[in-house]
Amino acid sequence: MAKQKVWFADANAANWVESLVPKAKDLFYKAKLNECIEKGDSVAIKIHFGEWNRTRCLRPELVAAIVEEVKACGGRPFVCDTTTLTYHPYSSRFIGNLALETAARHGFTEASMGCPVVVADGFSGDDDVRVEVPTGVLLKEAYVAAAIAHADAMINLAHAKGHPVASYGGCIKNIGIGGQSKRGKYHEHLAHWGSPEDFLGWPARYPEKCLGLDCPFHKLCEDSCPRGAYHIDEKGHHFDAEKCWLCYSCQITCMFTGHECMVFTPDYFPYAQIAMADAAKGVMLTFEEGKVGHMAYCIDVDPNCDCIPWATLPVVPDIGVFASKDPVAIDAAILDMIDAAPAYPGGANKALEGVEGGYKQGQDKFAITQGTSPRYQLTAGVKNGLGNMEYEIVTYTPPYNEEHIAKWQIRPTPTTLIQREMWKKRDFVLEAAPYKRVPFEEKPSHEEFKPGDRKKYLKKLPVKEWADAVGKD
Repeated sequence: MAKQKVWFADANAANWVESLVPKAKDLFYKAKLNECIEKGDSVAIKIHFGEWNRTRCLRPELVAAIVEEVKACGGRPFVCDTTTLTYHPYSSRFIGNLALETAARHGFTEASMGCPVVVADGFSGDDDVRVEVPTGVLLKEAYVAAAIAHADAMINLAHAKGHPVASYGGCIKNIGIGGQSKRGKYHEHLAHWGSPEDFLGWPARYPEKCLGLDCPFHKLCEDSCPRGAYHIDEKGHHFDAEKCWLCYSCQITCMFTGHECMVFTPDYFPYAQIAMADAAKGVMLTFEEGKVGHMAYCIDVDPNCDCIPWATLPVVPDIGVFASKDPVAIDAAILDMIDAAPAYPGGANKALEGVEGGYKQGQDKFAITQGTSPRYQLTAGVKNGLGNMEYEIVTYTPPYNEEHIAKWQIRPTPTTLIQREMWKKRDFVLEAAPYKRVPFEEKPSHEEFKPGDRKKYLKKLPVKEWADAVGKD
């Protein structure tokens, strides 16, 4: 299979054309994502809203930039994300109204985006379309959020970062998890796969580690179960697998509060990545060939996902923006660049200090920070036909000329020229109130100058004379 092109522009900027917003707009066309859109198409722009109190997620202007170009192509865009599972006790996107409140807090509103902002799987997360995935490695079906499945085209606009289950979250994750309804998420998280005893798709339970009634969170754990499958007494926790719907409420409450009696086993994570790639393939099957483009901003690369309600220091410095028509190729390119980049000092990278021989550039960063290589999702994506891991990076440098500087500005006419035309019509202002020069006294040294003393260094402004000139008392 031929290498897939992945367009890239770095995050550096020293002038107008190098801002990340103009670069993203340029890449939209360089990667020919405009060809995905026909006039009148309903276009889903799939993003991650980010969790409440999350401080490292996409900025509104980075999304609005792509909305503007979809509209310029004649498309009718809407920005969307989906509801979540109860993956921690205070999930802010579990139902539609909370998801929209969270989106608005992060600046994703119809006013700022220039298009509707939609919860793609409905108020309670059950508005979906079942899709068969014959080539799936693990999953043979997916449950795709209805607004995405019914759109004519899609721009998969991801934020590259780590992920506690998938190890890395990019374009595959943005639709493989983020494009699924609630039951789709249960399905691709391998709910009820295996048996309760082998912990594949079930919480790994260690009752002996449970503090029982002495745990300050024991009532929250017990009350969070919608099926009454989980009970805690003085002897610890008791679990009824027959009642469990595997909503993860008990498990994640235990983990998020710093306890270890309900956790994931390391064996779970590779399978979850593979299932995620299958679910992403399911999303792609709802579109005609050539109707989906993929972009990702590789900035604020937190070791954990935007679904975590806090942020730590990044894994690497900001890298840039990527665009491609292949979701596997773009994620492969991003991961390689993250691994090749220097580690950001402090934060999650303290984990790298324990690596034998010290951390070296080129090592799999997320394998170290998350414990599992993120490349299972890439190999699964190749196997199920989602895309190609072989890529060719095309580095883009915008031309620095007057035409290109003006291209992505709020108005193409320089404001200096606008002002000149305004002043032609308003010269009477300058004639009525000519400027007066007020000389400075000798400039003080910084040792002499004290706050509040500036008046003694200036000659008194002739206020009355100026006021008389403009006809005032």
